[in-house]
Amino acid sequence: MTSTPTWFGPPERPLFGQVHLPAQGTARGMVVMAPPLGKEGGNALLALQTLAEELADAGVATLRFDYAGTGDSAGHLDDPDRLTAWRDSIGQAVAQARRMTSSPVVLLGMRMGALLALDAVRHGVAVDRMVLWDPYASGREFLRIERTLLTTWYGVSQAGDGSVTGPAFRYSPVTTVELSGLSLDPDHLPCVEDTLVLVRRGGRRIAPPTDGPDALDWIEIDGQEELLDVPPQMLTVPATTLKTLVEWTAAHVGGAAGTVSFAPEESARVGSTTDGRPVCEHAVRLGPHALFGVVTEPAPAADGRDTTGPPTPTVVFLSAGALDHTGAGRMWVEMARRLGRSGVRCLRIDFDGIGETFGRPGQPRQVPKPPEAIDDLVDMSVALGDPDARTLVFVGLSSGGYHGLEAGLLLHPRAVVAVNPGITVGVPDGDTGVVDRRRRAYRSMPAVLHTLSIRHGRVATWLWQAVLQVWVSRSAFAPVAGVARRGVPLLVIVSEDDAHEFEPSVYWSAVRRRLHRRGLLEVEVVPGDDHSLYTMPGQNDAYPLVERWVRARCGVAAGD
Repeated sequence: MTSTPTWFGPPERPLFGQVHLPAQGTARGMVVMAPPLGKEGGNALLALQTLAEELADAGVATLRFDYAGTGDSAGHLDDPDRLTAWRDSIGQAVAQARRMTSSPVVLLGMRMGALLALDAVRHGVAVDRMVLWDPYASGREFLRIERTLLTTWYGVSQAGDGSVTGPAFRYSPVTTVELSGLSLDPDHLPCVEDTLVLVRRGGRRIAPPTDGPDALDWIEIDGQEELLDVPPQMLTVPATTLKTLVEWTAAHVGGAAGTVSFAPEESARVGSTTDGRPVCEHAVRLGPHALFGVVTEPAPAADGRDTTGPPTPTVVFLSAGALDHTGAGRMWVEMARRLGRSGVRCLRIDFDGIGETFGRPGQPRQVPKPPEAIDDLVDMSVALGDPDARTLVFVGLSSGGYHGLEAGLLLHPRAVVAVNPGITVGVPDGDTGVVDRRRRAYRSMPAVLHTLSIRHGRVATWLWQAVLQVWVSRSAFAPVAGVARRGVPLLVIVSEDDAHEFEPSVYWSAVRRRLHRRGLLEVEVVPGDDHSLYTMPGQNDAYPLVERWVRARCGVAAGD
C-alpha cells in the first residue's frame, strides 16, 4: 500500500485522509471515496484500499477520507448537525482533490456514503462523474438494519429516546431524523453526467431523473454480503467488482494525464490542554515493517520550563480484532484525545495486516492474533525509543488485550490494561496444532477435551476446570498473574460471558488476593456478554474503568 496520510479542511475541524497517487506522479483523474457509516465502514476499508491501489495502477489518483466526527477526523459522532457536517466533509474532500489536479474528479460513495454523496451533490458539490456502490434505498433502511443488528447479534434493545444504536455506534435523535430523509428515489438523483450505480444482484432498479442526463449505467454485482455482512475477520474483497470499477472509471475520466500537486499536511490541532496548549495529532510509521499509527500529544509548554526528570508515559492503544487503530466504536480516538487534553501522550497503532499497516510481504490481512504481532510490540517499543517499554502503558480490547498481556510478559511496560483478552481462543498458528514459540500468554484446552467439547461442552468444561485445580500453570489466570508478578500493574476487565476464563483455582485465588493487596492486579467483571464492546451498556461500563485506571497510572486528574 502506497498511500500518504494528510489532514485537510478547516483548521478548526480538520479532516483526515489518505492519498494514493500513480507511480509516475501524474493522473488522468481523481476519485474521492465517501465510505459507509458505522460497522460497514470498518468492513469496507480493505476493499477501498485495494480499489485505490488498483486505480493508481490505472493512472487514477484517489483520496480516501473520514467524515467529521468519524475515524481520525476531528469532532464527535454525537455533535449537532451531523448531516450538514458530513455533507461539508465531502465538499472539503472534493475541494482538496480540485486543488491537487485539474483532471476530472469522480465521487464514489458506498452504502450510506452513496446517499451522503448524492446529498452533497444536490447541495452544490460539483463533480465530473459519480459512482454509487451498493447504495441503500434510503436512510430509513440503513437505520432499520442498524437496529436489527443490535437486537439479533447482541440482544440489546434501543434506548427509546429517538436515537438509533447499531453495533458500536449511536446516532442521536436529530441525526436519525436527518438520515431518515435521504433517499435513492429517481427524482433525487443529481444531474451528473456519467453516473454508475452498482447494486446487489436482484436489487431494485432506478431510472435517471426526468429532468437529468440519460448517462446512468446500472450494473448488478455479487460479493457485497461477503464483504459487509460478516465479522471483519471473515470478509472477502469482491475482486470482480473492483475490476468493474477500475475499468469504468478509467474509461470515463479520459484524456491525457495531468500533474498532481500534493504536499501532505502532516499534523492537525484536535483540541487544547487545560492550560491552553494545543493538542495535535500526526501520523507515524514505526519499525522495520512501517506500523501505521496516530500520535496525540500536547504541545510543549510555552514558558520553556524545564522538562527534565522522569520520562512521561505514552499510552499505546492496540488494534482490536480486525478493527483498525480507531478502536471499537472509535473509542480509542475519543479516549486518546481526552487524555491528550490532560497532557498525556497517546499512540493508537495498527499491527501488521490490520488497518493501514501493510508491512511484511504476504502477511495475511484481517487476522486478529498473528504471532508476528508479538514482534510488532518489540519493534514499536524500539521505534519509540524505549526498547523495554518502561514508559509505555499498553491498552487493548479483545486481541489487543491479549497482546497487552504478551507485552507484559515479554517487556517491562509501565502498566497494561487488557479488556476481554481471550487467552484461550483464536490463535491461528496453522494446522499442526503447535503453538508458535513466541506466545507466552496463550493457554489452550488439551486436544482430547477440545474434541469432547464439540458434543459435550459442559462435561468438557467441568473436567477442564477440575484439572486446572492441580495443573495451575495451564490456567488462563497464569499469564495474568505472571504479568503482575513481574511488577507490571495490570487491569483486566471482562464481560460476564468472558469471566469463565478467569475463574481462579484455590491456588490462583490466593495469588490474586496477594497481588491485589500490592496494587499490581485488578480484575473487574462488567455486566453482559458483550465481548467486543459493541453495545452502549458495554462501553458505558468498561471504558470509564479503563480511563480512570490509566489516568491514575499516568498521574493525571480525572478528565472532562
